[in-house]
Amino acid sequence: MKTLLVLYLIFVCGCKSTHTQGTELRLELNAPQQAVLFVVHNDEVSYAGGLNAVKNKTTWHGSMNDSQKTLYDKYISMLDTSRDFTQEGIGKYTICIKKDFEEKKLVLPLTDKAATKVYDLLMQVADVRFKATLDALPKPSVDAMLQNRGLGESK
Repeated sequence: MKTLLVLYLIFVCGCKSTHTQGTELRLELNAPQQAVLFVVHNDEVSYAGGLNAVKNKTTWHGSMNDSQKTLYDKYISMLDTSRDFTQEGIGKYTICIKKDFEEKKLVLPLTDKAATKVYDLLMQVADVRFKATLDALPKPSVDAMLQNRGLGESK
């Protein structure tokens, strides 16, 4: 029995990865009445908003397409890793970038253009979560549009 337990521990401990290679990003946006969390590994994106972001619980997972991945890599390289923002009381981005075996944490204002580009791109990727719902909505017919055309006009 002890041998089995030892083999199990060796298997479990030996199979754990201590570090993943590639680029990993964690982006948090904290502003009055707003919280958003993105976790990105290569082209996989996880998203959380509101209380889920505060609780660190992602609620949506998806992938970037090739053009989005290209833009993402470009925007990540534009981030100024030497700059740090410490002012409290307003919104901020908290960004943690792990690349190969290096890790850098940045705190940037919401006015930082490079961080905003990364955020906007990731939000565009995450907006796909609404596609199925929007596609399921009824489409207006031409007859209905023509019939409603005169509504609201003063006579």
